[in-house]
Amino acid sequence: ASLAHGFWVNPKSVYTEGIRSITPLDLEFARKLGYAIKLLGIVKGNGGAPVQVSVYPALIPSDHVLASVSGVYNGILVRGDVVGDTLYYGQGAGQDATASAVLSDLADAALDLKHDTHDRRHAFVPHDTNGAVLSIDNVSFSFYLRLSVVDRPGVLAQIASILARGRIGISSVIQPEGHQGASVPLILMIHDAPNAAMQKALGAIRRLKTVKGEPVLLRVEDFS
Repeated sequence: ASLAHGFWVNPKSVYTEGIRSITPLDLEFARKLGYAIKLLGIVKGNGGAPVQVSVYPALIPSDHVLASVSGVYNGILVRGDVVGDTLYYGQGAGQDATASAVLSDLADAALDLKHDTHDRRHAFVPHDTNGAVLSIDNVSFSFYLRLSVVDRPGVLAQIASILARGRIGISSVIQPEGHQGASVPLILMIHDAPNAAMQKALGAIRRLKTVKGEPVLLRVEDFS
């Protein structure tokens, strides 16, 4: 974010979300829908507008080049206004890559001690000011929503009503066959909606007696 936009982003301004809620069921459904799930670091800006700086898991098209990045490898996709898309790919984990990074940090620390300074190379300044980093609440996304619901008539209507009150549209609904028990999975693909509106609707959905367990909400990144 700092390299692209010229100011040092305060870590407190970065929205972060991990992968703890994701299950093998989500990987399976995403694959059937034509997506892969990847943990993304996102930096998006447009001229002088506030910059989105976020980390979260997202569904990405399975035919996108980043969908094939796996194992100890990382990929960085950079989009330029003239050059278009460029990809940087290589090992980011594993013993050799980790050892290289640690040794690099130790070498920097040794040079700091040798030169009796902790500021051989100036950091980006100043830190971001109010409004420089876009709040995640104000960013719109498409969403994947997996619910565990009681299998009876009217449940989908309840959920759709809550989403409609938030002006949130449903693009598709999947209720896989072959799941039996007190509750069954229900997967909804959601049209673009502000994150704040979706979180508010999700809070109301959680309170439904027909919804069991914790919903899984993932953003969809189409790289548009």
